[in-house]
Amino acid sequence: MKKEIIINNDLEYKKLLKKLIIYKSIFYKNVKFDIKNGYNNENILYIMTALNIKNRTKRIEYIYDKCCLIIDNNNNNKNICGFFNGKCYVQRKLKSNKCNGCCNKCLYQTTNGCASKNLACKMFNCSEVKKRTKTLSYTDLPLLKLLSLKNKFIVKSDYFSTREDVLNDLYSYSFLYSTLRIILRLYKNYIRQRRKIK
Repeated sequence: MKKEIIINNDLEYKKLLKKLIIYKSIFYKNVKFDIKNGYNNENILYIMTALNIKNRTKRIEYIYDKCCLIIDNNNNNKNICGFFNGKCYVQRKLKSNKCNGCCNKCLYQTTNGCASKNLACKMFNCSEVKKRTKTLSYTDLPLLKLLSLKNKFIVKSDYFSTREDVLNDLYSYSFLYSTLRIILRLYKNYIRQRRKIK
């Protein structure tokens, strides 16, 4: 019979968070994580679902997509950047000729918003936005605790990349390889952006 780890209350949830580094390891590959007795906590549900995904790449993909969805749901219909006629708070304040706020340097921007699903970009908020509204931070997403240190660094710094590129960086076991991919992509994006301006 498959071993089960069951969470019933907040105390057990806090204990689970402290042991995540062990629970996500190969030693718990045959353990099922479950919630019982009507314990209702959205974060624990996401973490349990992720822990029950035993395939590494599928788990990373689930964590990435779920965190993007949480941020989208939090910001849904809020216009946190204060866009008006394509310009954010800061661009209007500075009377800038640029549009699309912080995304103006990104190759994936469209008139309908972002064509890419990038967690680093979704988590970035300038000081003006933070001053005006409550935004989510990385600590508000306990699901990210299931990522390795290398992958936490990537989701915080892999800006202006497609979902597929970010996921490929996350799947890699090598920090150096992922970092080189990110630097090369940023350089290519910079060159393409310069060509667009000319």
